[in-house]
Amino acid sequence: MSESSNVHVDPEDTINVLVATDIHLGFDYSKKRGGQSDESFVTFEEILKYGKEKEVDFILLGGDLFHDTKPSQTALLKCVELLRKYCLGTRECKLEFLSDSELVFQHCAQKHVNYEDPNLNVSMPIFTIHGNHDDPSFGTVGSMDILSATGLINYFGKWTDLSRITVSPIVLKKRNTYVALYGLSYINDQRLSRLYRDEKVELLRPKNMDPFNIFVLHQNRVKHGDYAYVPENRLHKFLDLVIWGHEHECRITPEFNEEGGYHISQPGSSIVTSLCESESKAKHVGLLKINKKNFKMKDLKLKSVRPYIFENMILRDHDIKSKVGNYISMQETVLKYVDHYIENEIMPKVAKQLTGYPNQPVQPLIRLRIFYDDENEQFDTISLAQRYCDEVANPMDMILFRKIKAGDKKRVIPDLIDDMDDITELFQGDVEQDWTSTVPGGIKKYFDMEENKDKLTVLTVTALNEALNRYVDKNDTDAFKNIIRDQMRRTIEYVQAQNTETVEDIRAEIKSFRDKRLSEDQEERHNILEALDRPPQPVPRVFKQTCLPTANATFDSNESDEDLNTTSTKSRGRGRGRGSRGGRGSRGPRGSRGKGNESNIKTNSRSVQSKNQFIIISDSD
Repeated sequence: MSESSNVHVDPEDTINVLVATDIHLGFDYSKKRGGQSDESFVTFEEILKYGKEKEVDFILLGGDLFHDTKPSQTALLKCVELLRKYCLGTRECKLEFLSDSELVFQHCAQKHVNYEDPNLNVSMPIFTIHGNHDDPSFGTVGSMDILSATGLINYFGKWTDLSRITVSPIVLKKRNTYVALYGLSYINDQRLSRLYRDEKVELLRPKNMDPFNIFVLHQNRVKHGDYAYVPENRLHKFLDLVIWGHEHECRITPEFNEEGGYHISQPGSSIVTSLCESESKAKHVGLLKINKKNFKMKDLKLKSVRPYIFENMILRDHDIKSKVGNYISMQETVLKYVDHYIENEIMPKVAKQLTGYPNQPVQPLIRLRIFYDDENEQFDTISLAQRYCDEVANPMDMILFRKIKAGDKKRVIPDLIDDMDDITELFQGDVEQDWTSTVPGGIKKYFDMEENKDKLTVLTVTALNEALNRYVDKNDTDAFKNIIRDQMRRTIEYVQAQNTETVEDIRAEIKSFRDKRLSEDQEERHNILEALDRPPQPVPRVFKQTCLPTANATFDSNESDEDLNTTSTKSRGRGRGRGSRGGRGSRGPRGSRGKGNESNIKTNSRSVQSKNQFIIISDSD
């Protein structure tokens, strides 16, 4: 296996693949960044145009086709229109499909590859896994299931049994070239990391052939805590090429992993979804050519992407006064210098990123991170935002101040957390961070303190953090509501089964049940994940009061689930990488101090009822 352009190949044996990940259809800039919410679709159309222009045999997507787990009907409609326009046609698909379609598409309504469907004329098939943003795990049907049912995509790599993963490949043939395509849609990183450590991830290999082996996955590549990522050297050693989704930094040129013996290509996101430094790198998709066991990846630059300039400014390194003179105050002097710098240094760089591509957004994203020593060097950014409100897509968060600490006098760390746009990094940690510096670590540390331990009695810290994870990582705006309902229901059922006569007895049993769950962390985590993954279930109404009711109070069994006092938080999710991660993406809560949540529970209430043309052998090398 090699990546070489010097090997003579027969073009009739070459399989051409367009590779992209993290397209994030429906990511909406309309309210914040220039009023053009269609830009993700403009870029997706550019990707499809590349595929048609290069006459690829198929397009391979690495997850996060949509930005939201439950995309709007408008987003689905626009996607379907584009797929029909570019993927259907009379051009013959020259790929032979050799796998057992009932096996590799067992989770799909249409259990066959779409270009063999007699009711469709598919000229450019798409094969895709799902990512964390279009993960259907907490619903019965996801957006990929819908697109698969239309016959417009081939959806593979979906797993429901997570005690052990056994992946059967999609085997494709073009004359003398065979490709075995393995897919693993997004799975919780800690869970998948454990499965790899326990050697419970198995890739089945086709017998009596030596295909080019591609593995596409959508996980953290950069370390986030000890187990919140997949080590890139732990994958199966017989693989030839790994397509890594989820990480938003574009590293599309294949990198050879010495220990694993395979190449890794990380296409990154096709649009900018967060204002972190790695997202400012040029966006590309890849044209992959495979001939027998040789391959070559050519990067294709995306010309429709909104311009984005990210720069660091260390004030002490700039001769500010010589540029703008002395003003009444240091704040005004720095303000004038920064204004001058944006106008004369950054805006010319923006102009170079304007390609003239039809419908390319012209208002740029700008992030200038200013490192200062003296508090007097900070200025109010409102006046600067007003100055650029018609020129920049993000005027209100264009400037970010960072104070240089005493220990950083000689060196400024470039990877500091940006702001709420980097909430995912803060949430999941960083290589140099202690885990207690992350949001879930901070929450746990806070509620582990003796004076705070009884501020959570019905909810557990594990439940709170899992809901936060789902809220940030998957844009699941119902996560907190669902977990609160489930934990209240379980607590009510437990208290009902005890012999409680007084308010004090009820309080004691609630705390006892909480302590029991905390001591059984693995079982508690399992129950929490189950609660987050299933549709919401009704629970008895819990009145919002400041104290517990009397012990002989009862529930009204006719009350509906809608009467439950909960708050639904609206958020914007995102995709993650240091480089940004198809995740690094969404604005989310930083993690606030929890208030006491001793639920006001009434007793004596009614309980709630709750063409297989080859033989596959197992090989996990």
